[in-house]
Amino acid sequence: MLSSTGGGMKTLLLDPSCTSALSQTLSQTTANDSELYLISQLGKKVPAVGGMKAIIFCRPTPKNIDLIKREISPSNNKQHNTYNDANGYPSSSQTPLSSDDVPKPNEGLLPTFQEYHIFFSNVLKSADLQQLAAADSNSLIRQVQEFPMDYVPINESLFTLNLPNSIPASQAWGTARERSYAPVMEREVEGVLSFLLSQRRALSKVIYPSHSPYAKHLSEQVVQRSQADDFFHFRSRPTTLLVLDRLDDPVTPLLSQWTYQAMCHELLGLNDARLLLKGAPNVSKDLEEVVLNPETDTFYRDNRFSNFGELGENIRTLLESYQAEQKRNANITTIADMQTFMERYPAFRAQSHSVSKHVAVMTELARLVDQCALMDVSAFEQDLACADSHSEHLRGLVERLSGAGVKAPDKLRLGLLYALRYEATGNVPMVKGHMSQGGVTPDKVSLVDSLLRYAGSASRGKGLYGKRDFFGKIQSAVQGIQGVQNVYSQHVPLARELVDQAFKNKLPAHYASAMDRGQGQQQQQQHGSSPSSDCRDLIVYIVGGCTYEEAKAVEDFNAQGKAKGVRVVLGGPTVHNSTAFLDEVKGLLEG
Repeated sequence: MLSSTGGGMKTLLLDPSCTSALSQTLSQTTANDSELYLISQLGKKVPAVGGMKAIIFCRPTPKNIDLIKREISPSNNKQHNTYNDANGYPSSSQTPLSSDDVPKPNEGLLPTFQEYHIFFSNVLKSADLQQLAAADSNSLIRQVQEFPMDYVPINESLFTLNLPNSIPASQAWGTARERSYAPVMEREVEGVLSFLLSQRRALSKVIYPSHSPYAKHLSEQVVQRSQADDFFHFRSRPTTLLVLDRLDDPVTPLLSQWTYQAMCHELLGLNDARLLLKGAPNVSKDLEEVVLNPETDTFYRDNRFSNFGELGENIRTLLESYQAEQKRNANITTIADMQTFMERYPAFRAQSHSVSKHVAVMTELARLVDQCALMDVSAFEQDLACADSHSEHLRGLVERLSGAGVKAPDKLRLGLLYALRYEATGNVPMVKGHMSQGGVTPDKVSLVDSLLRYAGSASRGKGLYGKRDFFGKIQSAVQGIQGVQNVYSQHVPLARELVDQAFKNKLPAHYASAMDRGQGQQQQQQHGSSPSSDCRDLIVYIVGGCTYEEAKAVEDFNAQGKAKGVRVVLGGPTVHNSTAFLDEVKGLLEG
């Protein structure tokens, strides 16, 4: 995208969605090499610099088309429309936005830039292209391209849309409130289609849980639009889209996490590759906000899936390597030594910042683990999730709810895990009473009932407990014999088991296909495979949001399946930690 605009100084204008996407992929080095002078938000006033080019990268929404028209032809600034931030379409009277939500357009009478190169992250409608042509009275637009990236790539096998309210939307679908959440559905469909375009994938199968109206509609829309558009007729390996619903596994987002990436998100909040350490003890000002991006941070890339113990050892090794380099730089006695030092200095400075950053993050994680007694809490969570022993669990739960060592948010999660497992056979009202006595506020206690309405046994599909307990015990016994059992990582997300079943064509009976047999065969023949070809690529999209634990499970599957030539990619409208998940569940009460 940047290289196609030629030489010369440039300003990059982005909408919020594309800002999140590029925050994961655009490094400072690439920006400098591409002669980027400024990165700003589309529609905001920027300083005019003579002869500068503008690169616009945004979603093809009416809001963004309107902002581009005002940018290239300031006479359009007199008209102001209000848009829904969920997808950039005109808002209804039910979802008004304040004037602060709409960026202020440039106020000058002349365009700010000498020429414009426009890239859209998804398919552009011909009518919108005609609008831009009509508005370009000064012939400033040099090119208009579609650059499919209407999603945020986080890991090699994980993408998100940074879209909130998918859980309330999924629960409203099929009811009178469905229309209010149509923009959320539209955004999810567009995001999945954009990912397929960017990966040049044509679908041979689309599968969804039949008890989820939202997953069903999303699957059908993806099938209809991909078959109606010539863009999707790629000759590629057989690709299956497996749409899951978060309500079928409400346990995974509630568990404590022990890998680097997941711990950062659960305990500190990892958003758009940025981590806030402001307020943490003994953190210097330049480390109050740090960037953890696998594209630019080799230590993070190599250790994001490492567990807490491995991480500590690897950070110690990193620190020892830095200290050795410091000693080497201290022995400068000749002009040749000085020249060598200056050549190594940029790398040494980068290493210094990396060491300081990761030591600061690790220190804060360790402090929170100790302060919140997370070792004990997590071991009990894992037992609640993986074993069926009511009397023992109830006794352990009451002990932790009554004690002062466990924090209120963790008491809430423990109570929710108990309610999910023992909804029919346990004493949930008594547990709610102990939660209240233990300092959990009434509005948080009410989440027990809200979560059971959302994802209780009457709502979710089969497979969360039951047979999984039996096989989990077998797996634990085998791992115990082999000496590699880890009490903090016994739990296996339901999505991981469904991935195995999908590749074996043994998904449960309540999973349906959004393609009839004839459609699937036609798609397979068009992209060069026989109708009997096995699935080699699987895209798992979780309605309601995915988690970093599921991303780790997918990464492990890919490592094991590399020799077989199979690959899984995980996606979702958002990546949950327990706080974000419960915020959306709480929205069900307010809705």
